[in-house]
Formats: sequence, structure tokens, C-alpha cells
Amino acid sequence: MKSRFAAALVGACLALTTGATAAEFTFVALGDMPYGPREQAYPAFKSLIAEINHRAPVFTFHLGDTKSGLDPCSDQLLLEQRDFMNSFASALVYTPGDNEWTDCHRLLAGAYDPLDRLRFIRAHYFPTAGSLGGQPISLERQADVMPGFEPFVENSRFNWGDVWFVTAHVVGSNNNFDASDATGEFLARDEADRVWLADSFDKAGAADAKAVVVAIHADMFGSGFDPQQETFAPASGFKGFAETLVRKAKFFRKPVLLLFGDSHVFRVFHPFPHSAGNLTAMEVYGAELMHAVAITLRLDPAPMFTFSPLPNPALPAPPRPRTHVIGDLLHYPGLAAPP
Repeated sequence: MKSRFAAALVGACLALTTGATAAEFTFVALGDMPYGPREQAYPAFKSLIAEINHRAPVFTFHLGDTKSGLDPCSDQLLLEQRDFMNSFASALVYTPGDNEWTDCHRLLAGAYDPLDRLRFIRAHYFPTAGSLGGQPISLERQADVMPGFEPFVENSRFNWGDVWFVTAHVVGSNNNFDASDATGEFLARDEADRVWLADSFDKAGAADAKAVVVAIHADMFGSGFDPQQETFAPASGFKGFAETLVRKAKFFRKPVLLLFGDSHVFRVFHPFPHSAGNLTAMEVYGAELMHAVAITLRLDPAPMFTFSPLPNPALPAPPRPRTHVIGDLLHYPGLAAPP
């Protein structure tokens, strides 16, 4: 059956209207950058930030992995990435990736203690209940509104134009589930993510929100995901979170958009066409493809997302995006033919 959630790719960003009650607004998503040597990666990233500032979106999401897994997890490098986020002219909402902390035990990354790096990120990226960026917006944080979840300052939500935006700390490397020295960390964070997601959907439904956008880092749809059965293997670190997302999205009924990065392929698809057909997933560019995606949300007469590549002027044009067809999905005009 066709989803009621219509999505189309457009060739250029649509007109932008600002303000929390606008009938149409544009925000930007990016992730998995900047990667590589500073002398190459930093000028290119500055070029992309300047282009985004020129486009003037209402806010931008950075979906984690602020550096490659081969770069050191030093205080200096992590603070440099935070400073980049503060150079965005509007608000910058960040959710961590695995390269910032989970994978920092690697020798090439400096053999750091991952939990120490996580503490550092929480202290320096999330010191207050506000976003990063030049014009911060107020965020409601799980740490502040849910007793028992005080460590999870990175899980946040906000409302814009009757749309609820929710971040949850779900990372690559199987969500840190199979790291033998951090199983307790995974269990606590996974519970926090699931509780936060469920509560956010409940509140969005009670507020009669027109749509929900969920932002995470991890690509959950690789090994451990069965696209035919729309299920996750027991060994998947994403199983609990994904099942909560599907259940709540189905009950919500209105459009749900999942934003993520991790695999560096810009694609738009429906991962759960039978169990949650109103949920569309979008992965951003990343790594050497240091581009962003502009997302325009039109609220009237019915909510509809459109997705536009936002190219980095300092780099070659990005490749054509991909869509995956799993089951009977609607096709996206302008997208490349399914592989």
C-alpha cells in the first residue's frame, strides 16, 4: 500500500520562512564530518558552513561523527569541532556519534577511555539546556525533566511549527552493545533512549503535533536488520530502540522522519513499509562527501517533507541520491532508480 507520507526530491532549496508558526520552513542536516587532515578538511568544512549560513535555515542538525575514526580523540580536536558548531549562524543541534567516544579505544584514535571521552563531550557540548550555534534555541533535555536519567544531557527535544524534533543518543559500532568493557553503559543509555523516545511521541500526540522528526547518528539498517521481516537480530544494539520507534510511529499515524548518518550515503527510503508506513528515513552525506541536505517541511494543507542536496562549493558536485524500495513503497520523483 502507498504511504500517506509524501516525500519528493527537489532540485533546489525552496523558499524559506522563519518563525515557529510558519506554514513552511527549511532546516539542514549533516553528519560524519569533517574527516581527514586539518589542512584539507577544515577549509572545506568552513566552506560548507558558509554556504549553510548563506542559505539561512532555521536550524541545523549535526548527526554525529565530528571526526574520522582514525583521528585522535584529544581534548583539542573535540573542542575544535564544538567551535565549528558554534560558527553556524543559526542554531546547531548535535547528537553524538561513535567516532567521538565509542571507538576512541583504537590505537590510531589515541587509545582513550571511551567513557572518559563521553564525559568530556557531555560536559563541553551540553553544558546548558540550549543548542549550539550563533542563535541558540532552548531545548528540553531528558536530564532535566526525567528523574533517574540525569546523565543524559544529550537527549533533547523541541517544538517548531507544531513539529516535534527529538534527538536520541544512538551510535554506530552497533550502539556500543558488543564492547565487552562497556555493556553497562549500553544498557543504561539504551533504556534512556527508549524511554525518551516513547515519552516524546506521547507528548507530541497529546499536543496534536503535525509530524515528528527523530535525529540519531547510527545507520541501524545494516547487519542485524532483516528488511523483509522488518526485524532486528537479538545481537543488534538497535533492536530495542528500533522496536520502540516502530511501535510509537505506527500509533502516532502522522508523518515521522528519521534522520541519521554513519554510512555516508544520501538516501531516502521507508525501512518499515508494513509495520510503520508513515515513517521515512533519510541518511545524510558524510566523509569525503562533505555536503549537507536541506529539508523543507510544508505544514499546510498536509505535512510534507522535501529533500534537497546542499552542495559544498569547495568540492565536486555530490552524486545522485539513492532510494531503496523494500516492499511496496512509493517512489520519490527525481531520485535515482532503485539499485
